[in-house]
Amino acid sequence: MKLTAALFLWFAAALAQSTSPGTAAYRRAEEWFEKGQFQDSLTELDHALSLDPKLVPALTLKAKLAMSIKRYDVAHECLDRALAADPKAWYAQFLIGFLHYQQNQMPQAVEELGKSRRLNPADPRSALYLGLANETLGRPAEALRLYDEAIRLEQASGKPNAGPWITCARLLIVRGDLDAAGKRIAQALRIEPNSRDAHFESARLLLKQGLPVESAREGETALKLAGEVADRQVHYLLVQAYRAAGREKDADRHAEAIRSGEK
Repeated sequence: MKLTAALFLWFAAALAQSTSPGTAAYRRAEEWFEKGQFQDSLTELDHALSLDPKLVPALTLKAKLAMSIKRYDVAHECLDRALAADPKAWYAQFLIGFLHYQQNQMPQAVEELGKSRRLNPADPRSALYLGLANETLGRPAEALRLYDEAIRLEQASGKPNAGPWITCARLLIVRGDLDAAGKRIAQALRIEPNSRDAHFESARLLLKQGLPVESAREGETALKLAGEVADRQVHYLLVQAYRAAGREKDADRHAEAIRSGEK
């Protein structure tokens, strides 16, 4: 069987990493990271990198740890070292783009995430965050194109999650394309029926459609679930929905929850 040039390079890189003197320590660091024992993970990573300063997986994992505590300077250094060691390390390239996104440096995020997409066109995360950066820069049409691409890639992977569908729906609601938003929210709920974010966007959509009772029902469901949307946002939407439905006592109950949370 003949190896393509790309496959050969990947095989060579994987072989080099598997025979690195730092691999065993990196594996232990990875195990600690998965368990949430971040200090132990960092200790093992530093040991791995003392044995092999160019071990790309160890550098990218250290960058992720640094990003989690907002040590962006350390993360940048690790990712720069990773890409110097392997310019085709697409995940390190993605993390550089994501790092710029986290720091609200959107032009740089677009540039770096574009590089990540070119290195690995099959990765949905690069498309999703490139879309988010473009949306922030006021390019909604390009953002929607990238969200749909992220959705397509998620489906192709066989392991879809609701995130790209919800992100796309959120922008479609802002643009007033409610039918298209509804289709994406419905799919998000099929994928993750217990997603707070999906139920919250469903409640927002229903309120926009003039269905406050149904909106309130979805909002109450969202409030019982875990997700990225803050309790305050859900309470605020429920205040709007209940007032639109003429249910002032219920609206006041959620308004009081907002005031209590601000104390």
